[in-house]
Amino acid sequence: MDQLDIKLKEKPVIGISGDILIDGITRRHTLRDSYVSAILAAGGAPFIIPAVQDEAATYALYRCLDGLLLTGGGDVDPSYYNEPVTGTETDGIQPARDSSELLLARWALADNLPVLGICRGHQVLNVALGGTLYQDIPSDMPESPVDHRGSTYTEDRGLLTHSISIAPGCKLSAIFGTDELQVNSLHHQGVKQAAEGLRVVATSPDGIAEALESPAHDWVLSVQWHPEELWRKQNEAASLFKAFVEFVAQRKELQKRVTV
Repeated sequence: MDQLDIKLKEKPVIGISGDILIDGITRRHTLRDSYVSAILAAGGAPFIIPAVQDEAATYALYRCLDGLLLTGGGDVDPSYYNEPVTGTETDGIQPARDSSELLLARWALADNLPVLGICRGHQVLNVALGGTLYQDIPSDMPESPVDHRGSTYTEDRGLLTHSISIAPGCKLSAIFGTDELQVNSLHHQGVKQAAEGLRVVATSPDGIAEALESPAHDWVLSVQWHPEELWRKQNEAASLFKAFVEFVAQRKELQKRVTV
C-alpha cells in the first residue's frame, strides 16, 4: 500500500445522497459537484449514494459511512407525512429517492451517525422523525414577504436573497459566531411542523424554519439554504462543512481507539 492509499483511508467517509435525472427515456444518477467539492475541501472523502429502491443494497452502502449528507432536490411525497398532494406545484417527486433517503436518515438517527441535511435534506430529516411540510410556500403563505426561490431563476445559485435569525446557544450559532446571516434560497417547500425531538434554531423573516438541530444526538443539523453553493465565498458556509467533517473525523478516530 502506497502513501496515497494510507492518507485516503484516514479521511472520514461522508455519504452524499444522489439524485435521479430523467431525460426522455434515460434515467441518470446525478449529484452536483458543489457537494463533492465542499466535502473534499473540508477534509472528507465523498461517497455518492445512488437513490435505489433496494433496502439491502442501500444498507450495505450505509454501513460504509462515517457521516451522512442529505442533499437538495425535488419534493418529498406528502404521503410520507400522511397528507394528500395539496400544493399548486409539485417538483420532481422520485419514489426511489424518497424511500432510500428516509431509510438512510432513520438508520443514521438510530445509530447516532452524524447527519447534515441541506434543503430537501432538511425536509427529509424532519419527515423521517414525523414532522410535516408546507407543500408550496407561495400557496400556503401567500402573504409572505420572502421569495424562497429568489436564487433559483438566476445564473447564480449562490445569490444571497434574504436573512435568517439564529437562536443563541445552538450548534449553528457556535459554528457561525453570529445570530444573523444572509443566505441563498432555492426551495418552494419548507418545514411546517417540526418533528418531536428537533429544535428550530434559525428562521427566515416570515417564520419558515431555516435550520433544525437534534439535542438528543451528537451531530444532527440541517439547513434550508444551500451552503454548498456558498462555501468558496462565505466563511460561514465553509465553516459549516469544516465543523461537520472535523466532528465526523474525531468520532471516527475515537471509535478506532475504543476498538483497539
